[in-house]
Amino acid sequence: MSAIIEQARNLDGYRDSSELLQRRDQDWVLDRAGIQPQNLLDLGCGVGSLLEGALRRWPQLQEAWGIERSTLRLEQARAQLQALEWRVRLFEGDLLHLDELPQRFDLVTLTAVLHWLYPKEERLFAWVARHLAEDGVFLFTSHHPWREDGLGGEDELVAEALVDMGLAAADAVPRLYAEVGLIPMGTRTRDAAGLRERIQRYFCVDAVASREAVLQVEDAEAYQRFHAATFGTYFTPLVPAARHEEFFERLGRIAERRMRADGQVTSIPVSVWRCRPLGSDA
Repeated sequence: MSAIIEQARNLDGYRDSSELLQRRDQDWVLDRAGIQPQNLLDLGCGVGSLLEGALRRWPQLQEAWGIERSTLRLEQARAQLQALEWRVRLFEGDLLHLDELPQRFDLVTLTAVLHWLYPKEERLFAWVARHLAEDGVFLFTSHHPWREDGLGGEDELVAEALVDMGLAAADAVPRLYAEVGLIPMGTRTRDAAGLRERIQRYFCVDAVASREAVLQVEDAEAYQRFHAATFGTYFTPLVPAARHEEFFERLGRIAERRMRADGQVTSIPVSVWRCRPLGSDA
């Protein structure tokens, strides 16, 4: 088994890929808190990058909690936050099946995660509403790589790789997704109007800020590591098992080609939502 396939199966290397994802958005998100929180809960905390940033930004933070599904990422978060561990509490958990916690939080964050909860994200919204302090703030990000065929963002590279490998014609890629039961990343986040309608069942939306999130990598190998750490084996059902390594190699070459031609691999609209409890006077 190649190193890249092993990495994809373990979702390893997220510490490096978080430099391209969570850390890219960290300050942008936390700048919108508008409060001086005493405690914080980061949902899908990964390797702890946002928690670390929040603890350094707000010295008065008494507790910083993180919940993450990946055991490996939690181990990496504990190592990264070791110097701050007296204020950090990390737990393993599935964000769609969380137990009730004994307290409410001034600030709850969810970055680069929402699309993985589709189409059951309301389950988490309801849970957050029950755990947000009366004057608390819920900050979350959503990405909207919309295309008419539903194959936006990462799907564009995947579709190109499938065509290059002779596994599907360009117009047949959406059908191949459907045949293997895979939801395209481009449709895993609802459009802004649909998302707002659902979030307003549980929160008041104070503000939404948007910008383009540009992904850049140094070379093909760097992109392969990023893809393996971020998406793991999510897309491999589209490819025969014997060709998985070739699939990752193709993705890397496509990413490198895009970098040379456009100076970027992808550019995706991303929004950060600032929400307060229903009935808040914010």
